[in-house]
Amino acid sequence: MKKLIFTLSTINAVLNALVIAIFMEPEIIVLYKLDGTPGITSSRWWFLIYVVLPLIVSAIFFIRDRIRECADSKQRSDSSNDPIEDLLSGKLPQNYNTLLMTVWILAIISWIMTGIALNNIQNISVIIPSIIVIMLSAVTIFITSIYNSAAPNSVCGIKLKWLEHNKKAARRANKISMYLGVMSGMIGVLLAAWSLVISSNLPNCIAIAELVTVSYVLPISVSYVLAKKNKRYGKS
Repeated sequence: MKKLIFTLSTINAVLNALVIAIFMEPEIIVLYKLDGTPGITSSRWWFLIYVVLPLIVSAIFFIRDRIRECADSKQRSDSSNDPIEDLLSGKLPQNYNTLLMTVWILAIISWIMTGIALNNIQNISVIIPSIIVIMLSAVTIFITSIYNSAAPNSVCGIKLKWLEHNKKAARRANKISMYLGVMSGMIGVLLAAWSLVISSNLPNCIAIAELVTVSYVLPISVSYVLAKKNKRYGKS
C-alpha cells in the first residue's frame, strides 16, 4: 500500500512541477503581508518546496518499509491483495490512514499555493474563503473514505442508537455514506473553484451547506430509514 501511495505522490509531484515550469511566471509572489498584500517576490522554483513535501513524506515511509523487509525475512502483508481496492473502500490499517491523510492534505496545499502564484493574486484575503472550502472538502473526502472501517453501529463516525442491533442496515448505510461523502467533497472543490472564477462567495456558501447536508444529514437520515425498514421485516 505504501508503494501505491508513493507512486501517486510521484505522479502528483511531476504534474505539479510541469504546471509550474510551463505556466508560472519566472518571478512570483512567495510571501504576503499580514494585511494580505504582496510582501516578497522570488523565483517560481521556490514553490517546488510545496510540491515535494507529500513526495518526501511518502518516500520516507516507503523506504522504511523496504529496509524492514530486507532486515526481516518475514513477508509483510497488507489488509488485502489489492491495494487499490483497499484505498477505495477505506479498509486500511490506522497507520496507512494517517499516511494517506497527511499526503493528501500536503498535495492539496501544494496545488492551492500553485494556483495562488499562477493567478498572481494581489490580495490573498479575497481567496481565503475558497481555500477553507477546498480544505474542508479534501478532509471530507478522506474521512468518508474510511467509513467502512468505522464502528458497525455508526455512520459518518457518529454512533447511532438505531443501528446498534441492525448490522445489515449499518453496512448499507456505511457504504451509502462513503459514496455520498466523496461525491460531496468533489462538488465542494468544484464550487470553491467556481467561486474564484466569478469572484463571489455565493458558491462557497452553497458548498458549505452541501457538505453538511450530503455528507452528514443525508447519510444519517438514510440510515434511520434503512434501520426502520429492516426492523419492520425482521431483518438484522
